[in-house]
Amino acid sequence: MTTTRAHFDTELSALRDKMLEMATCADNMVALSVEALETGDLELVHEVIQRDDTVDQLDLDIEARCLRLIATQQPVARDLRIIGTALKVITDIERIGDYAVDIAKIGRRLVRAHEMYHPLVDLPRLTQLSRVMLHDALQAFIHHDLDLVDRVIRSDDAVDALYHSMRTRLTHLLAEDPAHSLLALNTLFAAKYIERISDHVVNIAERVCFIETGDLKHMSPTAAMRDDQTV
Repeated sequence: MTTTRAHFDTELSALRDKMLEMATCADNMVALSVEALETGDLELVHEVIQRDDTVDQLDLDIEARCLRLIATQQPVARDLRIIGTALKVITDIERIGDYAVDIAKIGRRLVRAHEMYHPLVDLPRLTQLSRVMLHDALQAFIHHDLDLVDRVIRSDDAVDALYHSMRTRLTHLLAEDPAHSLLALNTLFAAKYIERISDHVVNIAERVCFIETGDLKHMSPTAAMRDDQTV
């Protein structure tokens, strides 16, 4: 192996490590945000918002690394796919962090409205399914595991099914119990944010497939397009 190639491999490894750091931070934010919603802990809300600054900074750092590698190394083939994927994936991770902030702010909103959280639906279960998807997508990225990619994509169906069931339940509550409409509506928004997080995770998994195969034709629409959907 040439010195140039060894240096490039080191840079790619550092890039992967930064991406994993960013994804881990976003995942922790999701967990904390749902805990903040359930408990009304305003310190957790503040922590989630602070961590979003870390995610945003990592986003900028990783983008700069990618652009520097393209400019100085002129990568081709699989190397270029890795760097191109990094630029795409960090956008998805950054959006996951944003949704975590949105969920945490829902918790703050309920506290300020003196509305005590009550588990109208199984929001923690939906969150756990989405976080397992993210973990699998990251493991697929680390280990080049296309079987895990397939599992992530299949798991999204379970998230969607649970979300739609929750949406039906909360919609009925909005009509039947106006006294708890604020809680039901905000829980519905939180559930939608988690469902959208899973869409971004699918994007990450599909990009892993692109790295390994170079095939874009089976990739689904971007999460940004999904964001245009109504609740």
